[in-house]
Amino acid sequence: MSGKRSTNEFDGPTRREDWLGAAEVRPNQEKRDPGNNPMMFHVFRSTNEHSLFVVTDKEDAIFPDCPDGGSWAFLKKFKETGQPRIGFSEEEARKDIEKNGYHLNRIVIETSVKSA
Repeated sequence: MSGKRSTNEFDGPTRREDWLGAAEVRPNQEKRDPGNNPMMFHVFRSTNEHSLFVVTDKEDAIFPDCPDGGSWAFLKKFKETGQPRIGFSEEEARKDIEKNGYHLNRIVIETSVKSA
């Protein structure tokens, strides 16, 4: 199944000011050089499982079937930076894309509330 742009609040590439905080070098990690040919990541989200994403290096890539009868909706695109990201490994994504044509990624952020 190929990806198709959806018409929701996430359409279109993000703006540079939206990237702040998403790619920060932490004190215990070093920035990785993306080289002379940084990859452009195209991110698509499952329409019925919002923690599941498929990442490719082009908009018209062939994706695996989306689970549970969903479809892949375009979310955003961004260029490889070589910096660690929250919930996404550029290095692992690049390797998977070069090998399989896509990278599957699930992001689950657990939160808790503590009261005194």
